[in-house]
Amino acid sequence: MSPRERGTGLGQEDAVYEFDQDRILIGRGAGADVRLPHTSVSTRHATIELRAGRYVIVDHGATNGTRVQGGKLVPERAKPLRDGDRIEVGAFVLSWKEGVPVTSTANAERTSSLARRLLREVLGASTSTTARIVVINGAQEGVVLEIPPPPARLVIGRAETCDLVLFDADASREHVDLVVDLDGVIARDRGSKNGLVVNERALPEKRLVDRDELVIGATVLVYEDPTESALRAAEQAPDEAMPEPPPLEPIAVSETAPADDPEAPTGEPEVAPPPRRSTPTLPPVAPKMGTGEIVIYALAAIVLGVSIAGLVMLLRAG
Repeated sequence: MSPRERGTGLGQEDAVYEFDQDRILIGRGAGADVRLPHTSVSTRHATIELRAGRYVIVDHGATNGTRVQGGKLVPERAKPLRDGDRIEVGAFVLSWKEGVPVTSTANAERTSSLARRLLREVLGASTSTTARIVVINGAQEGVVLEIPPPPARLVIGRAETCDLVLFDADASREHVDLVVDLDGVIARDRGSKNGLVVNERALPEKRLVDRDELVIGATVLVYEDPTESALRAAEQAPDEAMPEPPPLEPIAVSETAPADDPEAPTGEPEVAPPPRRSTPTLPPVAPKMGTGEIVIYALAAIVLGVSIAGLVMLLRAG
């Protein structure tokens, strides 16, 4: 089976990722399969991978480390995962579940769209995250159509009933739909006479990203999404250290997986000893997160859940 990621509670819909791979990178960087846009998460934070028929997690020397069931991992040493394990990755708490079927495959566009959604949750009301469509040519240059929260559908065309009315004889009465969902905006041609052109390509539909250029008739519009620039800024920012979190409350884990770590030499601990250091300073602005979770369905129907409500920084240090 293919790996899969599914998120629930970030609104009214599920967010689903599936990966046709046995290695899943978790981090803040653009190359991560599970991209968590907060400076408490390192660019390459940790990896979950299949080894000898078992799933293991490896911390890559992340600034805030990775914890499984409250125990801090030794960097670059694999730790087997068991059903019910909870994993701390920076300001996020992840839960590991097993036994979920998978159906399809994700791609880089899907990974990026979920990262933007998470960033909107992080930023909350502290920063404007409202996307918009702006006309950049002709008599209507500067006209703006703001994108409402999901779910929503907007129509662009010549008809007076459209959400953005174009004074353009080359545009159809109802030319393009803008479908607003939790992942962003999809521009979809409505069978118009001149079609939809995005970035100089004729397309029936496209999920929009920041600075995409749309041509509708003779009108040129640009899609602006503030979360894109914020996502790039988050990726380039330095890591920020968090206080040592208090222990997680114990929960039952599956006894089906062997307790021994095949990757660890006999007699050595699976987790690092408690560090001796002063409490680091909290970031100046704490993230504003909503409720919800992200779930990864990995090979052999494994599930990894990220609790948005379970932010270590907010719920335990607060």
